[in-house]
Amino acid sequence: MINQIRADFYRQIHTTGMYIMLVLMIIYAATTTLGQSVGGVTVRGDSGQFAQVGGKSWSVLTGIKVANMGETMLLYVFIGVFVIIFGYEFSQKVYKNTLISGISRLAFVLAKYLVMLLDLLLLFAVNFLTVLMAGLVAGRPLGGSLGTLFGTFSLSFVAATFFVSVIFSIGVFLLVLTGSIMIPAIVVVVFPLIVSVLHVLGEWDWIKYIDFFGVGGMKVSALPPYIAVSLVLLVVMIGSSALMLRNKEL
Repeated sequence: MINQIRADFYRQIHTTGMYIMLVLMIIYAATTTLGQSVGGVTVRGDSGQFAQVGGKSWSVLTGIKVANMGETMLLYVFIGVFVIIFGYEFSQKVYKNTLISGISRLAFVLAKYLVMLLDLLLLFAVNFLTVLMAGLVAGRPLGGSLGTLFGTFSLSFVAATFFVSVIFSIGVFLLVLTGSIMIPAIVVVVFPLIVSVLHVLGEWDWIKYIDFFGVGGMKVSALPPYIAVSLVLLVVMIGSSALMLRNKEL
């Protein structure tokens, strides 16, 4: 498992796409913060809420909170992480060589998920750090105490990393199920829209628990049920993916 993680990180270091994603993400974070742009798709985050936030005088703290609301837009960039980590080996069928070496199916999937998790953690940390620096460069007030700013910053990129990784775990399941990189890539990108449409059409209250992009502005005390649902979904997706791999012919 450790060797698999090392191999994936080595390949990433020598992949131009990773650096392109990093640059695009920094440009997006800086321009939206300096331009005070607000946007995103969530079950609870409608256009009225976006307009209300965007109409206020911005502080550094406001920029971080708005970045939470706009996480859906970063999926278009971060889908590259999923493609680089999982797409190459599955599209070229070379994952079979790794499995033949003796690593278990579960360890194989877990290793790749952990690499993806660390990638997302780094990218989101840089994203929110860019938002923070852009707000300071623009000369905006902090909008709260240093403790509040640090707490919001830390919770923002950690929570964003976890919940986006849950969405990507669905992509892993679909990739193993279909053998196609296109289907999971499309589903991952449009996932926020799918959840939003289901909420509008069905008016099911439980949909909010899989609205992984709607938790950014929530209080910590309200997060436990969302975390619980996410953990269950994560375990099911990773476990099912490993089980399907075990039943596939090499």
